[in-house]
Amino acid sequence: AGAGTGARCEGRRRQGGRRQRRGGGRGGSGHSGSKGGNGAVPKDVAAWRIFGVEVSPEDDPGKDEYGVSEELLCALQARLGANAPPDAATCRVARKSVDARRGKRPTFSYVVDVSLDGLRTCGARRLRAGPRQQPLSAEDVSAAAFCAADVRESSAGSPGDADSHPEDDVQTSVAKDVVVIGAGPAGLFAALELAEAAAAARGSNVRIRLLERGKGVEKRGRSIGALFSRRVLDADSNVCYGEGGAGTWSDGKLTTRIGRNAASVRRVLETLVRFGAPERILTSGAPHLGTDNLVRLLRAFRRRLIDLGVSVEFDRKVKGLEVDSGRVVGVSMQDGESIAADAVILAPGHSARTLYEDFVQQGIALEPKPFAMGFRVEHPQTVVDSAQYGPELAAEVHRGRGKMPVASYSLAATVPVPGSTEERSVYSFCMCPGGQVVPTSVSKDELCVNGMSFSLRGSQWANSAMVCGVGASDWEPYVEEHGVLAGLALQLDCERRAAALGGGNLVAPAQRLVDFVSSAGPSATLPKTSYRLGVTPADMSEIYPKAVTAALRTAATRFAGQLDGFTCHDAVLIGAETRTSAPVWIKRDRESRQSTSVDGLFPCGEGAGFAGGIVSAAVDGSLSGSACHAWLAREEIASHIAS
Repeated sequence: AGAGTGARCEGRRRQGGRRQRRGGGRGGSGHSGSKGGNGAVPKDVAAWRIFGVEVSPEDDPGKDEYGVSEELLCALQARLGANAPPDAATCRVARKSVDARRGKRPTFSYVVDVSLDGLRTCGARRLRAGPRQQPLSAEDVSAAAFCAADVRESSAGSPGDADSHPEDDVQTSVAKDVVVIGAGPAGLFAALELAEAAAAARGSNVRIRLLERGKGVEKRGRSIGALFSRRVLDADSNVCYGEGGAGTWSDGKLTTRIGRNAASVRRVLETLVRFGAPERILTSGAPHLGTDNLVRLLRAFRRRLIDLGVSVEFDRKVKGLEVDSGRVVGVSMQDGESIAADAVILAPGHSARTLYEDFVQQGIALEPKPFAMGFRVEHPQTVVDSAQYGPELAAEVHRGRGKMPVASYSLAATVPVPGSTEERSVYSFCMCPGGQVVPTSVSKDELCVNGMSFSLRGSQWANSAMVCGVGASDWEPYVEEHGVLAGLALQLDCERRAAALGGGNLVAPAQRLVDFVSSAGPSATLPKTSYRLGVTPADMSEIYPKAVTAALRTAATRFAGQLDGFTCHDAVLIGAETRTSAPVWIKRDRESRQSTSVDGLFPCGEGAGFAGGIVSAAVDGSLSGSACHAWLAREEIASHIAS
């Protein structure tokens, strides 16, 4: 960085005063390392990871820049108590996000890795291991340095590294047939993991067929275009079904509760970059793809699978599984074909309702799973921008083209249910800044909506699900008739009520949020909304059980205290949103990842109840693909021993 940058940092501190000190310095104190004094650190440390390095929006180069800027170096100098800024070549941005928590001025917040040489050279004094500063070993630094350029250079046509698949040296010379059901994130990553493991293994002969009931992403786009413009609903190619799964026409969020630093998550993100995702997803604190990026990425993903020998088949609707003596032996197709299989990876997505019914009839172990239902709540995006950033910084958003990112929010409350001792969890879900509300119905008699955004997030509206947790007490009236699928029956009932309130033809019922909260009945007028198939005034309290409606009303008032303008006059509810996750678990063994009732069946992803979102579904699918390959190898060895 040199003396010039150091002088400019000093000048900024004199100009910025309290602002610069606040942006750079919270949390760092004490001496370097466990030995203390003069920058000394333990011998096995190669770098330090510094969390929460803050740069003001005025000084930061903006949301689209993820490099090491001069302003960031100045903030690091202040944070580290250094004599000079560290050299940019010794620093790497691990993550960048906007911190717009209530009660503080928004800042850009960084996680930065600084090498040991860089720390010594700049004279860093404030280094002590803790939540905001962590030493990194040489191995950690090597893994972190696996940057986007390296990901792109690793050919998308080469199999995974040998150490990625511990079962690589197991031979499976006898041909094995595997069917993967569903081409959403779980199915795609399961097929990729299995195919790359088989390609890397010596003598492996695994034949994989990936079956998707919907269309490939190109034709699927035309189906969805016909739906949005002409109300033509293809029951098998829509926002729920088709290549990429339900997440393709969404915001494309890549956040997950697994943890951004988990190896499995990093591998998924790196794979997405390899197939054309923007490199920023490796660094962004809130990565998302947008529908436009997802469409391009899926084409490259498909090409890789085909190059590996996977048969990718669209318009292939599975009717059920074929089971013999407690072991899966194939799948039966809707057109009457029977496909033999030594193993089946089941990744059908959260709307696989006819398959769930078939599984119950076949005795495959399922159990009810709690989920959440509610509405899409839509605001003018400017309301959310102003609430999160204040009017001055909100003016820097420019509908996705400005320095500040389009603002989002995350809200949650635990609220009492009137007339009982019960409490309910209500929360925002799948928030789509600069997005639109879209129909996810697979039948015109059932109305369900979701949100989506393109990568720019340039729409004038913001929408999010506002949903309430649903459990056994809510679906209890359906148990006698529907048994383990009582939650699914509740979903269907609510969707049919919503369709009736909308008047049919996929028109959505809607109500101003202030009218819903005050129990005022249908709104006299509705604001313009992003939902292209039309909305009609309705009393949204008629869709859900009373306890769910009461919890949503109470939570909306709480949310107004968390986000200014949440209950503004132009905030509108559009419903219903019922498919936040699958209403069942397909029971599986924790170790083998196989169904507890059928050998050779590997349920995974959202449809099996084990994921929620693109990344977690991809991780779950990858693990199941690896488990399937290992199981096939063990079966081959056992067969050789027996013979």
